[in-house]
Amino acid sequence: MKRISLVCVLVTFAVFFVSFAAGAAPVGKITRVEGRVDVLKPGERVVRSVSLGDSVDVGDIYRAKTMSGAEITFLNKNIVRIAPGTRMQVGQYSDDGTRSNQVMKLERGKVEARSSEEFVKKVSSFAEGNRFEVHTPNAVAGIRGSGMTVAFAQMVTGLFFATGKGYFFNPSAPGKVTNVTAGFVSFVVGSGGTPSRPVRGNVSYVGGTSPAPGTGGIGGNGGSGGVSGRGLNTEVAGLTNVVNTGYTFTPPPVIPNVFVGSVDYLRGTYQDPLETVNISLNNVKFYGPSATGTPQSWKADSVTGTYMSVGEGSSFQGMALSGGGVTANLILTSDIETGSDTGNWTANIASGNAPEGVGTCKTAFTFSGTASGTWSGALVGNTHQGTISGTASGEAPSVLTRDPVAAPNTVVGSIASLFGSIGATDWMTVQLNDVKFYGSSATAKPQIWQAASVTGNSSAGALPMFVNVDIPVHSGANTAVFTIYSADGSNWKASVNNGSAPGGVGGYTGAVTFSGSANGTYTSTTLNGAASGSVK
Repeated sequence: MKRISLVCVLVTFAVFFVSFAAGAAPVGKITRVEGRVDVLKPGERVVRSVSLGDSVDVGDIYRAKTMSGAEITFLNKNIVRIAPGTRMQVGQYSDDGTRSNQVMKLERGKVEARSSEEFVKKVSSFAEGNRFEVHTPNAVAGIRGSGMTVAFAQMVTGLFFATGKGYFFNPSAPGKVTNVTAGFVSFVVGSGGTPSRPVRGNVSYVGGTSPAPGTGGIGGNGGSGGVSGRGLNTEVAGLTNVVNTGYTFTPPPVIPNVFVGSVDYLRGTYQDPLETVNISLNNVKFYGPSATGTPQSWKADSVTGTYMSVGEGSSFQGMALSGGGVTANLILTSDIETGSDTGNWTANIASGNAPEGVGTCKTAFTFSGTASGTWSGALVGNTHQGTISGTASGEAPSVLTRDPVAAPNTVVGSIASLFGSIGATDWMTVQLNDVKFYGSSATAKPQIWQAASVTGNSSAGALPMFVNVDIPVHSGANTAVFTIYSADGSNWKASVNNGSAPGGVGGYTGAVTFSGSANGTYTSTTLNGAASGSVK
């Protein structure tokens, strides 16, 4: 009897779950369909034929047969086009008006993803909070704007961006992200492969073919053509010897590999009152179609560097690089948290310029690319010190248009002091002295801040009593919250949060919010140290 009751409960739960899934709100609809396309709905065991206007739900699995395809338009106006011979699942979808999260799971075949203007605006204001991705068994391709085509067969994923830009990585190595821009292709081969260096190409390298007459819009080249009459072309010659099952990738263009010239290094330094970062791209080599031709690609033998910082965080965002008459800008696309022992970093190399050429090439050219690597260090006294390492490579001429990040080393304004106190019988005072705000110019919005010193007093032995107790500090309308979170007998560490300068500072008159960290030493009745942080 107990066994029968348990079965009844499980059956009831299954029926409830299927009903709940079936009752979920649709996330889009079918806006084009050609040929034979079917869908398996969540909780169902029988596939249905897809018709124009059908609703689309999270969990739907779509299959397009030969000479067939479909287009899905989601509620956020993003579009996914399913090519012939494709199996794809709507993995995730959410959109609260501010953040959009969308994942397509491509099991085989090819899809084209196009982002809406609404999504592009969200990405521009908050990139990490919005994603539109296509996942395959060995890769994640993400769109930051405009359109991409993704194909998968025989453990090879190909990515082409027709317009805009995005990112590409293997989920087994999430720290090795490759940025891909319009007109470039990249591949991930095998379960452990990482994205190949992007090279110029077109949609045919990831399975595009000539459109069938009169079918415009589904499965064609970048959305301009129709359902392909030849199916996917997915053999990756030169990348892997896959078994040809009717899906073969066209090999990408040959990367010019004739050495043209080199510079010993591209080196730069970032420095502010509480932090110094040195980075060098070593033995930067340029390659082209001939020894005297204009370079088309470049690669550094290594990236090395050092850092030293006071406090838990880092203000470093980018730096100018130079060497051998060549210049460029390094712009971080991730953080280097110098308060941590180890971590990964990524960067763009932008605005590369060789006005006199290099080596046997005497013609001016531009270049850009990406860099990535790791950092590691330790706390030495009151400073975090460590090393930076990695690799860098890219294309010529430049394909990046992002403006270089100027080091925020110009004083915008300052606050003489931020003072606060707490307690009566057991009491403590703290003061951040000469708080300076730095930006790219005297009137620009500040990017970082530093206090010349942090000082304080307390009743005898009282400082440890105020660990994890918020101490409001202020100067007129300017406010912040100072919180000591560690006191080990002689050293202290603190956070600075909820900083606000509603009237701006110095030459910048807009409202400013800021946060950061502080550390130093203390005795029975006094504390001393330094503080710094970033401006939001």
